[in-house]
Amino acid sequence: MSRTSPFEHQQFHLSELNDDEVTQEDRIILHLDLDMFYAAVEIKNDPTLKGKPLIVGNPSARQNGRGVVLTCSYEARKFGVHSGMPMRTALEKCPQAEISNKARKEYMPTSERIMETLKDLEEPISLMGSDEAYIDITALVTNYEAAYIVAKELQTKIFKQEELTCSIGIGPTLKVAKIASDFNKPNGITVVKPEGLEKLFNDLPLRKIPGIGRASAQKLAERGFLTCDQLMDKSIYELEKLVGFYASYLYDIFRGKSRNVIRPREGRKSISHSSTFYAEVGDTVKYKEIFDHLFDKTYEKLVEKSFETRTINIRIRFKGYKTITVAHSFKIPIQQRDLLYETGLDIAQKHFSNRKGIRLIGVGFSNLELTELHQTMISDFF
Repeated sequence: MSRTSPFEHQQFHLSELNDDEVTQEDRIILHLDLDMFYAAVEIKNDPTLKGKPLIVGNPSARQNGRGVVLTCSYEARKFGVHSGMPMRTALEKCPQAEISNKARKEYMPTSERIMETLKDLEEPISLMGSDEAYIDITALVTNYEAAYIVAKELQTKIFKQEELTCSIGIGPTLKVAKIASDFNKPNGITVVKPEGLEKLFNDLPLRKIPGIGRASAQKLAERGFLTCDQLMDKSIYELEKLVGFYASYLYDIFRGKSRNVIRPREGRKSISHSSTFYAEVGDTVKYKEIFDHLFDKTYEKLVEKSFETRTINIRIRFKGYKTITVAHSFKIPIQQRDLLYETGLDIAQKHFSNRKGIRLIGVGFSNLELTELHQTMISDFF
């Protein structure tokens, strides 16, 4: 569960949102986040899981400890479990958790139906993986009261159609809307008007800012900075001393400024990295180390260039120069690291035991689509 919202009253007292407070020139962005999406689909498929700590992943992890948590229920999060966590660690934190992926074939079809519902608004939209989306509703509404009504209608329509809940944030920029959607989960709506930014960032942990990872937040904490209000009043020059190149990124977020826009996606090339090496036949530990390095390098480039991918490609060359390439395509473009990693590793590991031995491994992403959202990662700006 996320922390208590300072905007909680806006879910109920619409009269407090005045028509003359927002002009049509101001952008109004809606960010929709499906609540614990994969876990919710599992619970819908098996209602006996409701109310229990649930980890979405391969049940075999209880025996072999492999894999990562795709997502988990709020009950599991109370034990410190979170998406992307190694399954072995998750089960140590919550050994009584249920593990399920029985409804995995329903994830993408369910997501696609919901995203089609969002597209029915016929406003600029950017889909961020299978469980979240940004919509620019500036041309659809004239103020934040009307934006709230749009959000409430979307929640009602999605629940009626899929029996799933979502949390929605509304704000003047993409980043503010995303931060807002994290309040009042599950099934909440949080409105942040331009004049409400100071209230939003007051006491907000820096870790909540999109792009600030755990490592960056820890380094900032070591310097005495834990919350946004400790940095938001600093000048651009002061921020540059603290965070270097990304000073303008944070400076703009704190002030509700953004150069990011939602535009139609454009097709792009592929991104790939490969490595030729020598290792003992069947040295699966070495193979996996190389795969992990290549995946991290390729994924880093994917994020850096603000791409999402529909296809992951694994290239393997055996001793004797026989080369194979195996591709797996997703129905929608994604940037979800855990899903891409597990899919690629599953393909690669099927060939690690080949008796001919492996001489080259390659990892690539193709069928790329550009997102103008610039989900900047700042884990290495120190």
